Amino acid sequence: MKPERLTSGGWHSPSSPRPFLFAVVLLGWAWMALGQAVKATLVSAPIGATSAERWPRDLGYEKSELYPLAMTSLGCPLIEVDVAGTKVQLMLDTGTSSGFVLTNHAPSVRFRSEGRSEELNADGSPRGASASIRVETMSVLGKAFADVGGSLSDWKMFASDPFDGTVGLDFFLDRRLTLDYRSRAAAASASPLPGTLDSARYVIIDLVDPPKSQGHILYGRAIVNGREAIVYFDTGYNVSFIDPAFGEGLASVERPGRFKTFRKGVPVEMGGLRLLLDDLREDAILRGAGFARPVALILGSDILSRFVVTIDLRAKKMILALAG
Repeated sequence: MKPERLTSGGWHSPSSPRPFLFAVVLLGWAWMALGQAVKATLVSAPIGATSAERWPRDLGYEKSELYPLAMTSLGCPLIEVDVAGTKVQLMLDTGTSSGFVLTNHAPSVRFRSEGRSEELNADGSPRGASASIRVETMSVLGKAFADVGGSLSDWKMFASDPFDGTVGLDFFLDRRLTLDYRSRAAAASASPLPGTLDSARYVIIDLVDPPKSQGHILYGRAIVNGREAIVYFDTGYNVSFIDPAFGEGLASVERPGRFKTFRKGVPVEMGGLRLLLDDLREDAILRGAGFARPVALILGSDILSRFVVTIDLRAKKMILALAG
């Protein structure tokens, strides 16, 4: 297999909000220690369920394009990635803005050091230093890449439990990706999406281009609690959030811990599909620069795991099917 050259220079730029978001994902372990293990739930989604046997046929995948999917202890997806000849379990994190991240907990791999950079929180405060690295080869779900840039960081900068690192959507710019959390399966294919899908089972969401500084991450248009908004989709989050500006009139539960307010019965409409969600954490969402609409929701793996999720950056589409 001839490798494709991938030359993204690292994980994020200092102006990107991603360092903050990545910390929130993995500090989920700390939230559990604080008694905030509650995750958002999908109350209703009026579409038919799609089985693990059905979606590969409906979406046009060959058997050779299917791969195993594992889970972190908090329910975020993991895939096996070959990094310079070493097998590494990396989180498939749609919030990793560019390249890949390895931590000092990962198995030892061969890489070339390209200097150091300071990681910043969203408020501009320093988090710590990471090394910019480059590896000769990577293989991600059946495709080889050459000369790949990424970052090497101390896992303690981002998490209370060790982890090996993350890989994002840079490796799927010319092919589509499907994740089925329930059946522990992933798929990737360079073929185009099928021309038609059963609208009673599949919902098509138009993706919105992110600001260039944020790399290849996922936003879509939605109506949240009756207002036009943007939703941010991040498989690296183990929990989901609603911005306080969209909580008016919604029922809530107060709980002790870092996040006080949890919203109930949150109506969300995407691609014509009306969802009802419970137990969304209420917190300010530090995103939205460059969009005409505010970012109202962050949907993490607690909600996305209820669906078979297909992402096609070429077509600027995300397709949801209720996992059956």
